[in-house]
Amino acid sequence: GSGLLAMMAVDAGAQKVITCETNKSISEIAKKIITKNGYQEQITVINKKSTELLLNNDLPQKADLIISEIFSSEFVGEGIQPSILDAKKRLLKEDGKMIPEAGEIKLALLERNSKIEDLCYAGIVNGYDLSDFNKVTANKFIVPFNYSNISFLSNVNTAFSFDFYSKNIIKRKEKIIKITVSKSGICLGLITWIKVNLYQKIYLENNPSCMNNSHWMTPIYTFEKPLKFSEGDIISIKATLLEDKVWFELVR
Repeated sequence: GSGLLAMMAVDAGAQKVITCETNKSISEIAKKIITKNGYQEQITVINKKSTELLLNNDLPQKADLIISEIFSSEFVGEGIQPSILDAKKRLLKEDGKMIPEAGEIKLALLERNSKIEDLCYAGIVNGYDLSDFNKVTANKFIVPFNYSNISFLSNVNTAFSFDFYSKNIIKRKEKIIKITVSKSGICLGLITWIKVNLYQKIYLENNPSCMNNSHWMTPIYTFEKPLKFSEGDIISIKATLLEDKVWFELVR
């Protein structure tokens, strides 16, 4: 990206930072930004993917600390699992540290919200009933935070967890998640977000029911139509995680 994390690392005490960016245009701009801010002696920008970096060539030695921010709004989706595992195996010292260390995909039942419902569902348009069109449209939507008054009909659940110190990649995992309805209401579907364990007990979470300024959006997986639930109902959700994709659906 812009070189922001690299400059912050120097300000936090790093003696030498090597940062990589796969897009050539962006990497050239990052070099200019780093030089403009006076960090050119401490920071080297390399126009490569991290998986292409060579020890004893691009890096003079293994790193004490690896910092990354390659999350998508659904957590996986930008090659985070294989990229971090490769960096840990090849580029990090045996006792080296990583930021972030771990993370989770969170989810909850989404209470009816008129703005989100208008975004996700076809209904009455100019007097015409288009609701049958919902049977053939996508049921995954990415919602920005300007959709206010988001509320849940359940407690928060953890769908999947990731440990970046692990030696394994989760290539496929399926599970049934039982969600208890916490209050009666109309449910549009599921809303998901991410919680990142940066270091030890420092966390970053973009829970959409709380005010925050995260740049990550919150994926919504709608039901075919809004459903009425009562407090105490148990809802079964099939959750599927692939190496670089996640999916949720209601189990009938």
